[in-house]
Parts: sequence; structure tokens; C-alpha cells
Amino acid sequence: MKLSKKYSGVPKFNMLALLDIIFLVVIFCIVGMTRMVFLEMIEVKNPELQISKKVKTEDFVTITITKEGEIFFNKELVSSNDELTRKLAEKKRAGDDVTVIINGDTDAPLGDALHILQTVREANLSKVYFKADSMGKS
Repeated sequence: MKLSKKYSGVPKFNMLALLDIIFLVVIFCIVGMTRMVFLEMIEVKNPELQISKKVKTEDFVTITITKEGEIFFNKELVSSNDELTRKLAEKKRAGDDVTVIINGDTDAPLGDALHILQTVREANLSKVYFKADSMGKS
């Protein structure tokens, strides 16, 4: 039995489609990673300050106070001060270098922020920051 050689040329492989797919995967990874950084924050209107310090978002806990007085621990609604104390104690056990960011609405009650600050201090967490937006220079 004799086989015919109909195609005598070298087979070609088009890399353009593969490069498009790889490019799209890289774009999705970049967008996904940047979204993961900001997922732990509740959207509120922050007060504006002249000087604010940037905090690295590697190992932090966000406690958010809304203008209605609701308190969130990393996007989870906290029902009581005891629950907040328990969650802070768990984070403290997980690692000594925990940064706490208190994020509050401009119209949030000041008393709630002070109670949260007291709770954080009772948990022996020393790195505490208040999140604020930078005010534009005139």
C-alpha cells in the first residue's frame, strides 16, 4: 500500500491567537489583584485632613463606622462590642504585627469611634490609624 504525500510543506503554527489569550489572562489577573486589595472596605465618605499618612495594605484590619452607627469588621457587620473584641483577639493571636484602620463616615457618631479605639487598645494592638481623604492644597 502506497501513501500519497499530498502536503509536502512544513506545518505552520499561528502563535497570534495564543498570545491574545495569554494577554487577556494577564489583564484579568492584574485587575483581579487590584480589586482584592480594596474589597475589605465599606464605601463611606471620609473626613478630609491636611496631612494623612499612607499605610501599606499587607496585613491590616479595617473597622468601618457608617453614619447610621453600624460597625463593620472587614465588611462583616458586627452586632456587639464583645464580638468586635473577640475578632480583634483572634487577629492578635494570628500575628503580632496587625495594623488597625478605623474608617468612618464624616457624619458617623464620634462616640462610636472612641469606643472602637478603646476596644483596639484593650486588645493590645498598637498600630492604629484613622482613614481620611487628603484635602487638596489651595
